[in-house]
Amino acid sequence: MLGAGIPLFGICFGNQILGRALGLSTYKMVFGHRGINIPVVDHATGRVAVTAQNHGFALQGEAGQSFATPFGPAVVSHTCANDGVVEGVKLVDGRAFSVQYHPEAAAGPHDAEYLFDQFVELMAGEGR
Repeated sequence: MLGAGIPLFGICFGNQILGRALGLSTYKMVFGHRGINIPVVDHATGRVAVTAQNHGFALQGEAGQSFATPFGPAVVSHTCANDGVVEGVKLVDGRAFSVQYHPEAAAGPHDAEYLFDQFVELMAGEGR
């Protein structure tokens, strides 16, 4: 899919799958993220969303880290405000992105609904 340029939006385990496809490693967290009140920073906007999460594994990386992939440059796009765990990655050209949390869950007043708008724009060819 990545090689063909098909738009991709990974959610939850999809974040780990995309991260692995882009060359990042995963690890078992000492304490997983479980609950409906996990703050996540979107490094492109600086916004913090209160998210719903249930995961015990994560991608290895740092906030805002850029890295080379076979599909072009990528970046760690989201991290947990509590502990710095990677919560999202994306290709810089925008055709593939993912988040570790559940943006559809609307866990707080600043939910992550905007991610679905970004994906619709990407599928319509406006996000490139």
